[in-house]
Amino acid sequence: MSVFFFVLLIVNFAISWWNAHAVGRVWSEAKLEGGSMRVLTLSGYIMSVAGFTMVYGNLLLLLTIALYQYVPFLYENVEISSLIGLTSDLLYVMLVLAIVPTGIIIWLHSVIHFWKQKTLANAGVAGWNTFANVRNIVQASREVPSALGRIAEALFGGKGKKEGNTILILVAIFIIVCAVLGGWMTASAIMKRADRQYDLFTEVRTR
Repeated sequence: MSVFFFVLLIVNFAISWWNAHAVGRVWSEAKLEGGSMRVLTLSGYIMSVAGFTMVYGNLLLLLTIALYQYVPFLYENVEISSLIGLTSDLLYVMLVLAIVPTGIIIWLHSVIHFWKQKTLANAGVAGWNTFANVRNIVQASREVPSALGRIAEALFGGKGKKEGNTILILVAIFIIVCAVLGGWMTASAIMKRADRQYDLFTEVRTR
């Protein structure tokens, strides 16, 4: 496994942490204000959950590979390449469904913000969001159809290996569920901590 892969995981973890922290700083205020601010904070929160889920999903896949030969139940019933392939495809499609819509919302907000306040910083944010959004959409349009095809083959193909396919699907879903729960719990913990730190209405409520 290359060093670049782990660096990428660390970077994604850091970005996801910052997203959750930034959302938490305005979470209570956004709930009270509602409207576009509420939609934006929810989008940032979903982005954070998706980022942590991606990190944990890849780490769980690495752990599965490391432990595969020591778990007879897996070794005897599931091909590791099939398990890694199906889990990766499921994880990718799920993350795309979360990231692309929320990315569009965040991009649109940054463009509107730049239009209202034409500063170099706002231009940089809008430019980066435009690049990231276009890249995500183009990549999804290329990769999602083939990923869905492989998922369909794993779910509905492979006659004669029904029991093995069932175990494969259940293990893949278990890994995905663990990754999502980990992502949700981590993002929520960071967001709630930041919310308590920066909630402008805490003093008013405690009086």
